[in-house]
Amino acid sequence: MTKILELIDDFKLNQQIRGRKPRYVEMCIWRLTRWQEFMKDELGILEVEDVQPIHIKKYIQHRQQLGSEKPITINNNIATLKVFFNYLIDEEFVDEMANPLRRIKSLKEEKKVIVTFNDEEVKRIINDVKEETYSNIRDKLILIMLFDTGIRVSELCGIREQDISARHILIHGKGSKQRLVYISKTMRKYMRKFEEAKLKRFSHKHLDEVADYYFLDQCAMQMHRSRINKILKEHCNNVGVREEIRCSPHDCRHYFAQKQLRNGIDVYSLSRLLGHFDTQMTAKYLRGLEQDSILEIGRLHSPLNDFGIK
Repeated sequence: MTKILELIDDFKLNQQIRGRKPRYVEMCIWRLTRWQEFMKDELGILEVEDVQPIHIKKYIQHRQQLGSEKPITINNNIATLKVFFNYLIDEEFVDEMANPLRRIKSLKEEKKVIVTFNDEEVKRIINDVKEETYSNIRDKLILIMLFDTGIRVSELCGIREQDISARHILIHGKGSKQRLVYISKTMRKYMRKFEEAKLKRFSHKHLDEVADYYFLDQCAMQMHRSRINKILKEHCNNVGVREEIRCSPHDCRHYFAQKQLRNGIDVYSLSRLLGHFDTQMTAKYLRGLEQDSILEIGRLHSPLNDFGIK
């Protein structure tokens, strides 16, 4: 018999060895520890071999009855438990047929329409940034990159000098997965401006004093997501973005996805650019498109457009 608490520690070590990001590992352990405490305090279960599907269902019901978590949050907890038990199966602590999560399904989530920036707001946000100092030029490029590539803010912070090529950028995404994103003409133009300003700004520093990340703060250190959040919010407030837009970097990702769909990209190609594991995650962006946009996309890509039928 193996105690759940010990296996959580083992799981944490394994995730760290596999190179999972600290933030991801911390979230997993927090969720698992909370579940383990419920199993011990409410059900008296300490060993993993004693966990049955009914116990998982009781835990899900417990989270629901608290009333403070939406279905999507509870589903994230279920997903973490599935990852944990799949690991236990791989390590032969648990038999595959004895997996208590095997038949546990996610809760039904409310399908919300994703509302994001419109083109005019994006123009105003980007044009609100002056180009007078290193920080100004850097901030403008950060906003352009978020809107033009749809990358996550954590991915943007993680870009290193060696990840930049002539036509694309290597992105280190979720789950240690890598992908390439293009460099558009607009991005390339402002990247040149930024690289010149960056070279000038830190020319007095020794090479060892400058971090090898692409975007640097005034101390030549890696930019943090909190700073990027503030940059976006500041310029959103300046130009009067609609109140229903949160003005977070993830909204830039939503804008990118919906704009690409309006331009006629297929969902599979978009999922590759966004770094999604499957197209189901990407398809949710279709819900934010107006019916007229869907019809226009269909019209542009009609199967018979180029047939020349008389």
